[in-house]
Amino acid sequence: MNHNLESLEAQQDHSTEQDDTFGFADVWNGSLLEREDRPVVARNRLWASELGKAPIDVVLKMRGEVPTNPPNARSLRKFEAGNIWEWIVKLILVRAGILLEEQTWLAHQYPDLLEVSGKLDFLAGGKPDYQKGRESLKELMLPDVFIRAGENIMNFFEKNYPNGLETKVLEIKSVSSFIFDSLEPNKRATKIHRMQCYHYLKAKNIQRGEIVYICRDDCRMMAVPVILGGPDEESYKGAIETLTKWYNSKELPPLEKPVVWDEDMQKFSKNFNVAYSMYLTKLYGFKDQAEFDDKFGPVAERWNRVIGRLRDGKEMTENNQEALAEMEEAGFDIELIKKQIIKTK
Repeated sequence: MNHNLESLEAQQDHSTEQDDTFGFADVWNGSLLEREDRPVVARNRLWASELGKAPIDVVLKMRGEVPTNPPNARSLRKFEAGNIWEWIVKLILVRAGILLEEQTWLAHQYPDLLEVSGKLDFLAGGKPDYQKGRESLKELMLPDVFIRAGENIMNFFEKNYPNGLETKVLEIKSVSSFIFDSLEPNKRATKIHRMQCYHYLKAKNIQRGEIVYICRDDCRMMAVPVILGGPDEESYKGAIETLTKWYNSKELPPLEKPVVWDEDMQKFSKNFNVAYSMYLTKLYGFKDQAEFDDKFGPVAERWNRVIGRLRDGKEMTENNQEALAEMEEAGFDIELIKKQIIKTK
């Protein structure tokens, strides 16, 4: 039995000695943490969701190294929240009559490189019966907001695509408002998500896909297109080449930088590949993510204040010059960053 469930039952046994009430929140929280613990075993294939992540983490997992920092309770709950949003999207697709496949395992392999395998969320398209879809949508007893959204989607498709919809991969990602707000202005997707979606296009030989972002905090949605043979081909294959090289090597890939420069966002940020590393203690010596954040969060904020002054053309103070020296010492090309800022302006 899962240890989380055992703990929940022990709490319930203790509470019944005092009264006959039960805590619904305890039952809810305990059930979200009730997941089967999968043993870590060595493997010779990549998962699509690993592309773009820290090579050292991926290689350690492929070699069967037991994590020192497995997902905590909050991470598990966020994972389940993602499953709930996928389920809601599935209901809309089914009732709209455009769900063709779901949760299909797909593999692709370049010659002499590691095989990549992954499970797509949805394959959608075809020519639906919209009237039937509208009627069946109301039978689901979903909140009004989802009924309205489903009906609006069907109305849009019926008006603009009378001959039916092209087949398309849909990759659903539920994120916080912080992440959504950082992606929405430029209608961009993270590199990891683009490569994951691209894998399904490559494996199915389908021309178009979309990464569908849903904000968990306010239900906003944004779709970012991914095209087969487009610019993501180079990133996708390059990531596989890098991981193949390190997997076949007797050495480990280098550690990740704790702070990274995001050219698209024009800012420094904590490296999530480090913060969420399953080997955070083993590789970087931090007890948990909070300890890492406490150390490097202020560093990224301080550097970004200096970047803001550079962007505004303000004179550099002595403190600013010290921060620039810190960036260079950490391996960042300040002159290149300045050129990127000017180009963006």
